[in-house]
Amino acid sequence: MGSVVGSSWRSVDYVKSLPKITGKKATVGQMEQRTKFALAVAFLSPIKDVLNLGYSDKLQGKATGYNKALQFLLNNGITGTYPSLEIDYSKVVISKGALSNLMGVEWAEINAGELEISWSPEINKFNAFADDSVVLLMYNKTKNFFSIMESATRLDASLSLPLPVSYTGDTLEGWIFTGHRDGVKTSLSYYLGELVLA
Repeated sequence: MGSVVGSSWRSVDYVKSLPKITGKKATVGQMEQRTKFALAVAFLSPIKDVLNLGYSDKLQGKATGYNKALQFLLNNGITGTYPSLEIDYSKVVISKGALSNLMGVEWAEINAGELEISWSPEINKFNAFADDSVVLLMYNKTKNFFSIMESATRLDASLSLPLPVSYTGDTLEGWIFTGHRDGVKTSLSYYLGELVLA
């Protein structure tokens, strides 16, 4: 409709202006922001479904989990000086909510090609339940590949994960969080750290 376009998102109708075409050269600040955005989008896009699950806690409001995670990463998790920018994986937040974090979490390659993640099975009747699902997200930096595992509960206190032979010598980043049986509560994700496989 002329220079504006109407649309609807999440039951909200709105009108916005069409972008203006400009011949001006982008400033260094603009190029830095575009590079940050491209880096964050490339990293988070493959795990949109996990992020939407991770931010499904009813306290998180209407924005999608992907959008919340993207905004947080842009504001807190991109380091370096343009154009040499990179992601600080310790600042990536996969989930956020009212459930209790897992306590005493550790991960290690216990045998060649076998990971074990362990934690203290502490429960209570308010925000840490025995049957809370434990969700592991693993990122293979070497191969630029994500894996997700959801086969343990808070009370299990550990889970093991066989790895492909092709992962030998690769570098992994990991995050873990819990989800409630009703599907509307999650915990803040916990960064496991970097692990270089033997």
